[in-house]
Amino acid sequence: MKIKSFTPLIAVFGTSFLITITLIKNFQVFMGISICLLAMLKLMDIEAFGKSFEKYDLISSRLNSWVYIYPFCELLIGISFLISSPPSLIIFIALILGITGMGSVFKAVYLDKLKLNCACIGGYAKTPLGIISFTENLLMSIMSVLILTK
Repeated sequence: MKIKSFTPLIAVFGTSFLITITLIKNFQVFMGISICLLAMLKLMDIEAFGKSFEKYDLISSRLNSWVYIYPFCELLIGISFLISSPPSLIIFIALILGITGMGSVFKAVYLDKLKLNCACIGGYAKTPLGIISFTENLLMSIMSVLILTK
């Protein structure tokens, strides 16, 4: 029996939060740090990430190489969130990826009723795909809108 674990997510977001409050920064910086750390986890074993991600991601189902591109896009988005005036094109891409991610998670979990692990923290994690994954994409979308309308 595989045990589901939220420990990697707690470690990523807890570390991001501690770094943020230590630097006395804002939510945009918190999101930037969190996204960079999540990208790092994916890049540690991109093959394992890809095998997990392609099971539910809507873009991966149409573009096989997307699983190799996504972690680098995510890292670029995270770094951009750390800049006081991030490039609008990258933030627009973040918005599109956030919305697509929400759609992917919603379809897999709530429509298709799949019991999958979230690829958000790499390919071998035992964190269930669901509301946390959806919320992660929702926050990236909200942050993108806030930056674009600022």
